[in-house]
Amino acid sequence: MQIFKTRVPKKAVYHCDLTQELGGFEGDFDQKDWICSFKYAGMEGYVYVQASPTGCTSHWGFYPDIGVDSAVIYVNGKYETLNDVTYDWGGNHHADSFRFSYDGKVFEYSRSSINGFAFRPCHEMDCLKVYEADGTTLIEDGCNINGDDLSKVRQLPIVCRFANVDDGSFGGFTDNFELCPGDSRLSE
Repeated sequence: MQIFKTRVPKKAVYHCDLTQELGGFEGDFDQKDWICSFKYAGMEGYVYVQASPTGCTSHWGFYPDIGVDSAVIYVNGKYETLNDVTYDWGGNHHADSFRFSYDGKVFEYSRSSINGFAFRPCHEMDCLKVYEADGTTLIEDGCNINGDDLSKVRQLPIVCRFANVDDGSFGGFTDNFELCPGDSRLSE
């Protein structure tokens, strides 16, 4: 069942050339679109975010700045446009995340596990953090990435898929989460 009218993200819409500043760093970046599940306090549905690169940031290499083109949430059978979505590329390791306000709270889509060998994500965003409307007071950490108690990992699980830039498809929404290889909690 398709609940959103999706687009095919455009390839190479932004060219970063930091050759002068960093000596040889340049590359093209695509638009990024995600559909993610949403489940919290009796609310259930999906979020669709469309984003595009808008600039370049250099720090131990380079990565794009990303602006959100549009975002829609579909919860309990109703659509609502989200106007204050922010996206964070996640630095050179690309541990990306996004946030939005909804129902008087701020929801952050994040990760519950990072590859311990390279400190990079091994899968798409997989959990929620919930904040008060101020966006800083944490109500519930549904990711618990820094905790040692495996029973508290992914207390608020979600499934997030990004669009294929060749045809705009999103793949399946089966939750086949596993801790990343090298996650320090695997050795305990």
